[in-house]
Amino acid sequence: MILGYISFSHAGLESSSIDLLNNISVRDHLAFHAVTLGEFKGGYFLNNRLPFLSADICYCSSSNDILVLLSGSIYNREELLLRCNLPASACDPVLIAELFSREGPDFVKRLNGDFVIFIFQPARKLAYLFRDQVGIRPVAWIFDRQTLYFSSDIIGLCKALSVGETIDSEYLMGYFKYIDYRKTPDNKVRKLHPGHFIQFTESGALITRYWNPRDIKTDRSLTHERMLSELKSLVHDAVRIRCDRRFIGGAHVSSGIDSGIVAVLARRQYSKQGNFYGFSWSPENYSVDKTDFDERQIASKLCQEADISLVFADLQKEDFLHSVSSFFDNRGYFSEDYAAMQAVKTGTNLIFSGWGGDEFISTGDRGIELDLLRELRLQAFFRRNPVSNLKKFIRNQISYVLNPAFGFLNKGTARSFRNDARYIKKPYKKSDPAAIRNFYFHTSRRQLHLRLLEFYHLQERCESWAINGFRRGVEYRYPLLDRRIIEYMLKVPSILLCKTDYYRPVLREISEDILPDEVRWNWSKNDPVYWAWMDEMFSQSAVVFMDEVNTWKENPDLHFVDFDLLAADISNFRSKSLDTEPRVLFRALVYIKAIHDFSLRYHEIT
Repeated sequence: MILGYISFSHAGLESSSIDLLNNISVRDHLAFHAVTLGEFKGGYFLNNRLPFLSADICYCSSSNDILVLLSGSIYNREELLLRCNLPASACDPVLIAELFSREGPDFVKRLNGDFVIFIFQPARKLAYLFRDQVGIRPVAWIFDRQTLYFSSDIIGLCKALSVGETIDSEYLMGYFKYIDYRKTPDNKVRKLHPGHFIQFTESGALITRYWNPRDIKTDRSLTHERMLSELKSLVHDAVRIRCDRRFIGGAHVSSGIDSGIVAVLARRQYSKQGNFYGFSWSPENYSVDKTDFDERQIASKLCQEADISLVFADLQKEDFLHSVSSFFDNRGYFSEDYAAMQAVKTGTNLIFSGWGGDEFISTGDRGIELDLLRELRLQAFFRRNPVSNLKKFIRNQISYVLNPAFGFLNKGTARSFRNDARYIKKPYKKSDPAAIRNFYFHTSRRQLHLRLLEFYHLQERCESWAINGFRRGVEYRYPLLDRRIIEYMLKVPSILLCKTDYYRPVLREISEDILPDEVRWNWSKNDPVYWAWMDEMFSQSAVVFMDEVNTWKENPDLHFVDFDLLAADISNFRSKSLDTEPRVLFRALVYIKAIHDFSLRYHEIT
């Protein structure tokens, strides 16, 4: 994690803001390394469970008038080292400095990686802050009184600079409705958008977009065979370049094709490593009546064939209660927080994840029908949508054509919105219209991909896992979010995804020699065992939290909660007369407890 502040006018505070930020971010095994140069003060943290050294984070050369701070990694360094005539031993910050000296800020367009980069040229009184194209690495900033503050620890920066102020209520309501997930606890502090950089001079801050996927055009010359060949090569290479022998590798595993292909390819790259652990969110010893599908069986088959040591979750009620109260760190990713702890116990410090596959290379059928109709590909359209089953045909056209194109939500989705916001006061219930549009509505597959990038759920998860993972000593990497794969999928005509009737056709076709058939042909994304287990965890915990509601009412940050309705439903639940689904109440109690404890920690004076 990197952080700092810089002011060329000296109008900014010379107070202990940055020192306070240091204190907030400190954990037992984190070491802060201060960096001061001219008008810049800041530094970076190292975690002794991770193999990064100071040279991997910081480079400073007075003779070349440059300071580089890097959070993350550059994955295409081999080709860039050759371009710059640098030895293989050169660390990423040295490579960045050389590229910048040759090309200025445009150098960032050459990078393929997960990164936040700060560059300062003291003699020129010029500074830059860059974020990677997709937004894997977190960074937030604020320009205040001619001073630019930034930090990889988004919540830490907000906490340091907003002492005594209430938390932005929209930020806190993210588990009750759709919000702009770019929001931070302090509405003055902003996340630097993916594919953007800030140039900071004596004149102020200027934001520039350097990566715009909207500029990518559909490639009508692509053939089905060429598409599969090139995407298969890209997936293999995306995993390969993210492997680092300094780390002990592991992976997420499930019944999903995304996580499966990433886990198997990563294991092959780490073939000389002893145990390569696969972390499942599913519980090992938990049974569910009347289920036709058990993800654990498929995950076990995958791990057995790939020589992966499978680690199931063994989260207990006490662990879950603690995780809910640790919302400040885990941001509600309770299962992943526990998986990270299991990774630490096994010595694993690098987890490969299939996150992001659904939105691009593993796309299912959203947007395809719209493209076929627009392009008058009627033969393909009716092959995929036979009218022989008229009822199913009509249902599919409503779901995949009319609703997304005209901005309608189906009844089930609308009902879930009402349930999630049940205990929010009426003035605050409404979800962010742009967020709903970006996730649900589109008129083409291309627009769907672009809007899912803008929706920011991909980046929000990556940010949360990056920050919490760093504190625990775990790095995450997402090969299926390699920018080359995203760019390629934006070029692919939808007709090429219709050669077979497979759901998620690309990964099923290219994984023939990678995944066992049990994984390759599994179409279910649901894990009934996991969700039954989570329902039990939520219900047991919610009963405990019911006695704390009167305390929560005194928290001014929770002014948007309808505590009268919450208290009435708790009373009705206890008297067995609740007129709504109990899980709606349980879910609300867990997340209100989580954000209450987040609020207490946020306002804590360090």
